[in-house]
Amino acid sequence: MNGDEEYGSVHWQSATDLESSRTEQDSDPFASFQAQKPSVVNNGNGYDRNNDLTGDYDENTYNAKRAPDEYNYKDRGESSNDSVFVAQPMTVTVSEPQKESESSSGTYISYLITTHTSIPTFSSRSPCRVRRRYQDFVWLYTALTYEFSASIVPPLPEKHRIEYLKGDRFGSEFVERRRQSLQWFLDRIARHPLYQQSQSTRVFLESVNFKHDKQLQAIRDQSSGSVIETLSDTFLNAFTKVQKPEERFVEMKENVDKLADNLGTVERLYSRISKRQYDLAQDYNMFSTSIDGLSILETGIASELGQFAETSKKYAGAIKDMCEQEDLNFLNKVHEYLSYCQSAKGTLRVRDQKQVDFEELSNYLQHTVAEREKTLHPGRRLEGSGGVNITGFLADKVKEVRGVDMVQAKQEKLERLEQKIKELQEEVARSNDLSNMFSTQVMKEFQVFERAKAAELRNGLLDYTDCHIEFYKQGAKIWSDIIPVLEACEVPED
Repeated sequence: MNGDEEYGSVHWQSATDLESSRTEQDSDPFASFQAQKPSVVNNGNGYDRNNDLTGDYDENTYNAKRAPDEYNYKDRGESSNDSVFVAQPMTVTVSEPQKESESSSGTYISYLITTHTSIPTFSSRSPCRVRRRYQDFVWLYTALTYEFSASIVPPLPEKHRIEYLKGDRFGSEFVERRRQSLQWFLDRIARHPLYQQSQSTRVFLESVNFKHDKQLQAIRDQSSGSVIETLSDTFLNAFTKVQKPEERFVEMKENVDKLADNLGTVERLYSRISKRQYDLAQDYNMFSTSIDGLSILETGIASELGQFAETSKKYAGAIKDMCEQEDLNFLNKVHEYLSYCQSAKGTLRVRDQKQVDFEELSNYLQHTVAEREKTLHPGRRLEGSGGVNITGFLADKVKEVRGVDMVQAKQEKLERLEQKIKELQEEVARSNDLSNMFSTQVMKEFQVFERAKAAELRNGLLDYTDCHIEFYKQGAKIWSDIIPVLEACEVPED
């Protein structure tokens, strides 16, 4: 990735540097509490990982130290080169749904999962076959969501989507729709360079003692126990907008929004088309019944009329079959991809929140540094403040009148501020690195998302086309078969 693509748009303004105007006084008991501001090398990318948080800094850029290892994706096989962010060969099929019962969980549907891959993390190179139920898929989804918080985890089909419910939830139509949706879910897992190598994925796809092994597959605890945790109630989870949004992520969100809008329009229009096609099939059934009724009256051509009525009934069945296949292979896929778009939007919101965390922490650090300056010089005019620190000056005078040891109180307050500044500097550094990691990973995630979009939309349109081609072939044969019967029909003369 070149320098222009690095995450570098987030900057924070430092507290006013008073060093140039400060006159050193050897007798000052607080001379040790001078600003220890982080160093900066403005490399155009937002920060320099090779510098410590000591020394001088400018007003344009904050230098962050390297993030801790828990934020590093290299352990999972990710390369810094975007061009190699591709998956290894892996094929997973979901088939043979069957009804099962357990005394503890009742009746459910299980699916045969067959995996072909040569990924080193898998213990076997031969096809691996296991049976999993819907709740097991939920476990995998949850595990991947925790493990890869900066990634677009593909969504699962809703447990009871209203479109599925046409009778028994164990009925063949419901089960087949769910099987296909679960197939698409695992296809996306298999195509993802990180998900396919996750230990959670391996346990799901090949464990023969899944109940036991999934308990051993502990989900990583992502809590930091740092100052971020203590500040979370104040601003980290607030509805704060990014102060300096990056154009590339704004463009991503706009593209996903447009895609979702267009898919929503396609879904609505196809639903109308499908309803008309179902109505047409019903009309052909009624037409067949009417023709069959004519055969009772027209005894001379009763056989031919009966065959024509049967042909109309077969054609109505062909229309119905086409509609069902379109719903299953096209409309269902459109709906699932709309859910995938929502997952992409969610990932972008998390990335924005990481940037907001960095910006708000930086502002808080700036405010704390300014508070230290006010404490050091309560009566001094602070640059950019528009006046002297009257409030702090008067507060100190009140305490002095009450007999408070001002030297000791000031010393203790400065010690607390210095400790807070030190903690905040470390958190700003970590937050900046985490925000950068999220930004880099999200860029790679959208490579996978774009590849999936192209492949899945193409396949969906091919399925739609195949349905119509098969329907017209079948329809042509249905009507062709009745032509010789009608041509051979001899109408009796009066």
